[in-house]
Formats: sequence, C-alpha cells, structure tokens
Amino acid sequence: MAYSAARRSLGSILTRTYSPFYSTSLSLRNRFALALLNQQSQLIPDSVKMPLRFKTSGSGYSPLNDPSPNWTNRPPKETILLDGCDYEHWLVVMEFANDPKPSEDEMVNSFVKTLASVLGSEEEAMKKIYSVSTSTYTGFGALISEEFSIKLKAQPGVLWVLPDSYLDVPNKDYGGDLFIDGKVIPRPQFRFTDRQQQTSRNRPRVRNDRRRTG
Repeated sequence: MAYSAARRSLGSILTRTYSPFYSTSLSLRNRFALALLNQQSQLIPDSVKMPLRFKTSGSGYSPLNDPSPNWTNRPPKETILLDGCDYEHWLVVMEFANDPKPSEDEMVNSFVKTLASVLGSEEEAMKKIYSVSTSTYTGFGALISEEFSIKLKAQPGVLWVLPDSYLDVPNKDYGGDLFIDGKVIPRPQFRFTDRQQQTSRNRPRVRNDRRRTG
C-alpha cells in the first residue's frame, strides 16, 4: 500500500510538472520531484528495488546524499547543470500542522527560529534568509555553508534541504517572497496556490476546429 501511494504521489507531481497549466511553478516542481523520489524510496519493497550506489563525484552528486559527507567530494561548480546552484544558496522545505494551520507570520517566525538553531542567533538567521514561501510551498532560502545545511536537515519540521537554483534564470532570481531586514516583501509572480491550479484545470479550452464547407 505504501509503495503504491508513493508511486501515485510521484506520478501526480511529474504529471503536473509537464502540464502547461503548471508552467508558473515548473522549476519548483522539477526541484521537488527528484527529492520526493529519494524520500519515498524507503517505501519501495525490496523485491522491486534496484541496486543503487550514491555517487561521490560527477554532476549528479550531492553531499546531502552522502552518509559520510566529505566536502572534497563535491564536484566543481563548472559541472553543475542547474543555473544558480552553487552550494551556497539552499532551499529549506518545512512542514506544518494543518489543524490548526499556522498564519504566514507564524511560519516565517518558525523559519527564522529553525535557522537560528544552527547559526546561534535569530539576528544572524534573519541576515542569511533571502526568500520565504508560505503558499506555493512552505520554506525559505538561506545563504549558508554546506556544513550548516547538513545540520539543518536534523532540525524539527525540516523535510528537505536542497541546493537552490534560479526560478527566473534570465534575472538570476531564486523566486519566493523577498526577506529583507526581517520583513517579507510579497512577490505575487512567484506565488501559485492550489486554487489557481484548480482554476487553470477548469478553464474552458478554446477549440480551433474548422468545419468543412462545400
């Protein structure tokens, strides 16, 4: 049952990733599809698992997947395929209870406290957070070292810590709402809610059928 659920979850994300109605969050969903596959691999029965071995070099390697991280194993930045992925900007995805669901301010406050738990102070955490999201996903972007990114993975409520990459490549923008001096600066162009997704699916399609004449 768990394996089937995992496959359905991954299939749903991959399907939506390549749907034209989801182009606004395409890069974001690409980011999470691979993470979800890695997260759900523990649910796959042994009988259907394929032997895997984590890379310790090459463009597909990440020290986050290394059980014994060695910073010398990381590939040179020139080999990284995703624009903006520099192992200095990190995307931290967190989970929150739905009943009651916290407010946006409460979630942002939790982001700051979570990062402060590894940096030592909330003041330093607020300096290092460059973006937040409480709609498309719940998480934040932080400019920290690889060592701190590993420590963040062990904090309560943290689902994933991934190397961040540009959502808007031409403008070298990581997306999300900006977080400057402890204040959130909303950017609607990077928000994409479930309600917007449903509206897109229900929007009638324009038909281009041509009737034969004569």
